Amino acid sequence: MTTLDPDATEEQLVEIGRLIDRLGWRPGLKDGFSRLDLVNKGFRLLFSASWIWAEPHGIAARAPEDWARIRDAAALDRWEHSWKESGSQTDANVFTSALLSDPNIHIYGRLAGDGFDAGCILNRSPEAVGISNIFSLTGTPQAFRDAISLANIAFSPDVPLVGYDSGAALNEMTKLGFRSVGKLRIWLSDDGS
Repeated sequence: MTTLDPDATEEQLVEIGRLIDRLGWRPGLKDGFSRLDLVNKGFRLLFSASWIWAEPHGIAARAPEDWARIRDAAALDRWEHSWKESGSQTDANVFTSALLSDPNIHIYGRLAGDGFDAGCILNRSPEAVGISNIFSLTGTPQAFRDAISLANIAFSPDVPLVGYDSGAALNEMTKLGFRSVGKLRIWLSDDGS
């Protein structure tokens, strides 16, 4: 669930309550404007981050070496295992194989043995390309540069690049020309699920 209006906090709280009543459990929630306080509603804050945005690059970069698009469920399982190993904040399986058939979503991994030592997810909309879930098990910032190159090659160098990050990842993206354009928070149920 994602909030879409920065000024509709009261209405959003009512709808969240209705949804919880209908489902019988609390779904995860992306507070896209960092406006909701859900601690007293049975949620816990998973993390806060900054929305980021970069001008179109205008030129397609060269394809980074050893990166491959994930195209089957077995490779996706290996990719997700590496993503979790890199410090994911959840043990749950997050990415379903249905994503692999969506032409607007590309999942990439940098090959390393039988798995991946870096990865990212790209998603295209009419007005931007989103970059998310960048990870590197080697701890090098090259994965961030490679993700930008892949976004420009896979979709278009003529649209802005967007995403959200925090901490060291936000610092890397800022060095690469992104700027912070807002805040967001991710909330999960406080019941341990």
